[in-house]
Amino acid sequence: MWLEQLVIKKAEKKLQPYRKQAESVKQEFAEQYQKYLPQITTLYTQATHWHGTGRYHYQHNNGSRYEAVKIDETIDILEAILKSDGLKPHYDPWINSGGKTVSLATVRMHARAFARIHAVEKGTFIYELGSIKYWLRFYFALLFIWLFANLWSHRNFIRDTLRTLFFKDVQNWASAIRKPQKGKVIGILDMFKGDIPTSDIAGNYPILFGIKADTKELIDTIPLTHKVEQRSLKPITLNMFTHIEVPLQKVSETDFLLKKHNIDIPVLALEFGDIYLADTPLNELAFS
Repeated sequence: MWLEQLVIKKAEKKLQPYRKQAESVKQEFAEQYQKYLPQITTLYTQATHWHGTGRYHYQHNNGSRYEAVKIDETIDILEAILKSDGLKPHYDPWINSGGKTVSLATVRMHARAFARIHAVEKGTFIYELGSIKYWLRFYFALLFIWLFANLWSHRNFIRDTLRTLFFKDVQNWASAIRKPQKGKVIGILDMFKGDIPTSDIAGNYPILFGIKADTKELIDTIPLTHKVEQRSLKPITLNMFTHIEVPLQKVSETDFLLKKHNIDIPVLALEFGDIYLADTPLNELAFS
């Protein structure tokens, strides 16, 4: 698809400074990076899917970000996942799955974008392979291309986005990580421009799970997102987690929490995963 290739070519130019920076950061943190490298190499091969979230959300009902968020209460998402043995299916009004599902990214950077919006400040990271705005703009550009390339097959999705509850669903979803101002967290136009505000919950940070999924339990989503997402009809239990990624400064804290729950899952530095992938072609980073 020529338009897709054009977008990738332009996006690659904007990613180049981040690729070059990876080498200097790798040298600066050489001892730590080399310690993680064997694990990263092995675990990235084992992971078939990814799921991005954050340490904290504002409290929401029935395990769904689309239902009645209480902005005066927060929940420790990582603690809840560990206590409930993994990721539980939930209802998503944008996906006609016939029931509750778990969203799984087919590539790391897509899940990482969802995880990244949970960061409170840029200073959380020693390195990033592209800013959050870069990845959101790039993905929305791809989504528009995939949408218009298959308009007829997306007719149900287009109809759903035009329904009166669409704006409310977007605000409920975003208010899980940020308090609304004058009844909204994000404008629809801002969302499509990649200007999605990050979390305002003190101490929040991104968490990325590598997952070895049972492909027999997965379903494809709408054609719009099938290159970047699949859905699991069943829970993703902890024994399906290949590893957990958090910012380098949060690795020790996360290791301690896992040990407290007697759970043995490798914890990697999110930044070192970015450095490891810094030479990967953009089309391989972005979709499958």
